[in-house]
Parts: sequence; structure tokens; C-alpha cells
Amino acid sequence: MQRLQRRARRVTSPVAGSFSSETDTGRRSPAVPRSSRTARRARPAAALVAALAAAAALATGGAAAAPSAAAAPSAVATDAPHVVQLGDSYSAGNGTGTYEERSCYRSPDNYGSQVAASIGATYTDAACSGGVVADILEPRLLGDASTKTATYSVDPARHPDQKAEWLRRAQTERLCGVPAQPDFSYTYTFVAGVGVNDLYTGTVSCQLVARPQIDAVTPDTDLVLLTIGGNDIGFSTIVVDCLTLRDPSSCRQSLEAASAKAPEMVQRTKDALRAVVARSGGHAQVYLLSYPFLIDTESYAIPEVAPVYDAGRALNDLQRLGDDLQARGVAELNAEDGTTPYHFVDTVKAAWGGRVHGLDPHVVADNSAAWLVPVGTPGRDVAEFVHPTQPGWDATAGALRVAVTG
Repeated sequence: MQRLQRRARRVTSPVAGSFSSETDTGRRSPAVPRSSRTARRARPAAALVAALAAAAALATGGAAAAPSAAAAPSAVATDAPHVVQLGDSYSAGNGTGTYEERSCYRSPDNYGSQVAASIGATYTDAACSGGVVADILEPRLLGDASTKTATYSVDPARHPDQKAEWLRRAQTERLCGVPAQPDFSYTYTFVAGVGVNDLYTGTVSCQLVARPQIDAVTPDTDLVLLTIGGNDIGFSTIVVDCLTLRDPSSCRQSLEAASAKAPEMVQRTKDALRAVVARSGGHAQVYLLSYPFLIDTESYAIPEVAPVYDAGRALNDLQRLGDDLQARGVAELNAEDGTTPYHFVDTVKAAWGGRVHGLDPHVVADNSAAWLVPVGTPGRDVAEFVHPTQPGWDATAGALRVAVTG
């Protein structure tokens, strides 16, 4: 708790315009009403401290202490801290089975939403399945573009440029559709069109785009939560080569390539996290979480019929390397100005019981204890494979809750 006492300074300069034309970024928890922006900027840091103290007391079965007399009672009573979720599929919610949409697979049951609710915070979710470090700072194309065709009445006498007027109408009437999330928007690209008298038929290419995740961060942000980096070093390729095809040569190449990419990935992560804290006006605390172990054994040699490569040990070594590098990166960030706005939550694996709830990598597997969705599970999307089931999300939430409130 002491590391959160420093958050008294607020920045009230306006935030730059966002990529999307929508009016909000990400998702705020529907259970908590949006607070007044003016009131939020006036809120003392004691409001967040009080919320975290209450959560810690509840977690240990005790009662929350009364707010300090130095804090404004009305602010403490009416204004909630705000949590922003960034990152990849291990933050968005893949594997929970409950999703708001299936482009980013954001779930109301992910660890960030759980922790925000437990401390009485408002919540914005900007995490996205398949996310990489660059998506924190740059817009991202979601899926492949589709085409839409429509015919509108466009009087050539009033609109000599029928194409331009048709495109305006298409955008106004949302021909491409209504984005499923506030930070999503469609890019309209004219493909072809033909006019006959006052009727004009046109076709557009519709590309769904997510705004840079950092757009969800403002001077009102108290906590930023994320997992990031797995996709930058080839998570999907490793799953295919080592846990699906089980080809020793390609598995080795994938894991060695990932190890080689990891240091540079962490440097880019540091740059992104600096930008996140700057975007908050130096106010937000950032919690970078580790990933759980993917498999339930330290050693697993492939191919099983005639083993030549210990894929299990190499995969576990890669995960340990990732943790070490991210922990070191966070320490380096904190050392830059002698403050501690950055935190690495390295207790996720322990909260999962170590490797106990990882996947059984064998061809004939027993995944009865797994907290990850096995590859090929009927009724599950490909994007859910090797992602936490609800018990796993709950365990990660528990580890984070202790880190935040402790």
C-alpha cells in the first residue's frame, strides 16, 4: 500500500484526439457508473488508497479502516479509482467462454475486470487477442477487410461528384456495420461504382480497426494492467510446432527464435510502458503480469515414438527467460527516476500451482486438471486454444489482487 501513497499529482491538460470517431475508449464496467471527469481530476490520491485498503481488508476477512480526516470525505465516498486493461489474449479473456465480441475476445470475466470490481473501480478494457507490443502505441487492423455494396439516390444535378456523395452516405448510414466496441471503427475504402441517372451503386472495402490501446489511458487512470510479449516472440508458432505437430526440428527452431527475440521485445515493452505512464501524466501504476506455465511437466521429448528433442524443458526455459527479462526490464524502468510506478507480477505461476494446471503435452493426454483449453477442444474457437479456462483467470486475478492491495 505504501507505494500507492505517492499518487497525489494530477495533470489536467487535454488528451489528444483518438483514432476512432467513437466517443469512448475500450469498455467500462457496466456495474460502476462513469464518474464526472471534473470530479475525477479533483480526486485526491487518498480515494484510491482507501479503495485498496478496503479490498485488502475484505480479502483478509477484516474491516476497512475509516478514511483519513485529511481526505475529502465526499470524494472518497463518491469517486472510484479507474483501471485500464491493455495487452494480449491473456488479458482480454480468451478461454473464458464469455465474450463481448470475437475480434478481441474481451470478456467480463477476465482478471482485470475481477480485480477492478473487487476494489470498487471503474474499468476500461482495451486488451485484444493477438496483441503485440506495437498495438499499445499504434492502431491495429482486426481481421480481413470485407466488401459491402449499396444503391443510393444521388441526384447528379445537386451532387456532381456522385461517388463522393455516395461514400458520404455509406459512412453516415454505417454500411460497413456498427463496431462492437467503442474503440473500434471501420475504414471505408471505395472500390467501384456506377451511376444511372439519380441512382448510384457503389462498393466499399470495410476494414475494422482498433485504436491504439494507449488511447484508453488518461490522467484519470490509476492502474494499468497487462500481459504482453508472447505474440511478439511467436506464441502461436510454438503451439503449432511443439504442442500440435510435435516436430522436433521446427519446434527447436521456433523456441530458439523466440529466445533470440525476447530481449528486444522487452526493450520495446519498456518504451511502451514509459509512454503509458507519460500518457497518465505520471499518475498511473502499471502492473505487468507473467504468463502461467503452458505444460504440466518439466520434461517432454518429441517425437514420442523416438525422442530426439526435449521440447518441454526448452519451453519451460523460454518461459523462465521471459519472466527474468521482464522482471529486469521493470526494475530498470523504476531505476530511471528512482520511483516505482512499474510492477512485475511474477506470482501468477505460483497462483496456478506451478505446472500443475498446465496442459498435458502428450498425444494421448489427460487434461482433467488443466486450466488451459486443450488444442482441438470441441465447441471452442481456435483463438481459445492454450488459453486459460475460468479457474485460470480466477487464479491470475487472485495473484494480481494481492499485488495491488498488498
